[in-house]
Amino acid sequence: MLLAFVLGVERARLITHSGLTSAEHVRYTALVRERAASGRPVAYLVGERGFRDLDLVVDERVLVPRPETEGIVDAVEARLAAGVVPPGPIVDRGTGSGNLALALCSRRPVVAVDIEAGALACAAVNVARYAERGRVLLVQGDGLAALARSSVAVVVANPPYVEAAEIASLDVDVRDHEPRSALVPAEDSVHAMYATLVSQARDVLVGGGWFVTEVGLGQARAVAASLREAGFVDVTIDADLAGIERIVIGQAPS
Repeated sequence: MLLAFVLGVERARLITHSGLTSAEHVRYTALVRERAASGRPVAYLVGERGFRDLDLVVDERVLVPRPETEGIVDAVEARLAAGVVPPGPIVDRGTGSGNLALALCSRRPVVAVDIEAGALACAAVNVARYAERGRVLLVQGDGLAALARSSVAVVVANPPYVEAAEIASLDVDVRDHEPRSALVPAEDSVHAMYATLVSQARDVLVGGGWFVTEVGLGQARAVAASLREAGFVDVTIDADLAGIERIVIGQAPS
């Protein structure tokens, strides 16, 4: 990936590429050394990360988009295709780079909310890059608190779900470089964060609207139980490509 970035070619082209100039070699070597020495994610080194069919600008202000998060898009698109989503916009809670908002905005208008001004600035670059996809409204706010009751059709979220005590055990790529606010919730615990998120989603969703969230390893069953306790129906759990229960989905009662 670093070599393709330096040469300005697709990775597949490396097979037939004839070689590096001296300047390209110097730049490539510097990137490899920085990666090895600091653990800085490759996505930050090259300034981009792919997400579905998007090439998104990313830096230390935002979480690096993961393939697992594409499951949120899959879940929403399946319900849109089935015709079970009521009219109204989608809200992306904690939008970061804007990956979920941009992946979904061609289907519905999206309100992309983040508490961090830096994250919204990064998302704005990506929204401008893919402006033709549809409307994305960027809003600075704390979770879903600023939204009107019963005003949206879908809430999607990839919230911070790492406990503060677990941060030291993460890979250096994540621990030392990705924004802590996107990893560790401001609440006392992950459980408290999800309780707030579920309650807020219940308030802002219209009847029959959908809540779709990513969860950490081993958290899916507890989050699904919280949805049922809050009155959500048709609560399901989707696994990621590794077979880990990753996406929790629930429908607000009509």
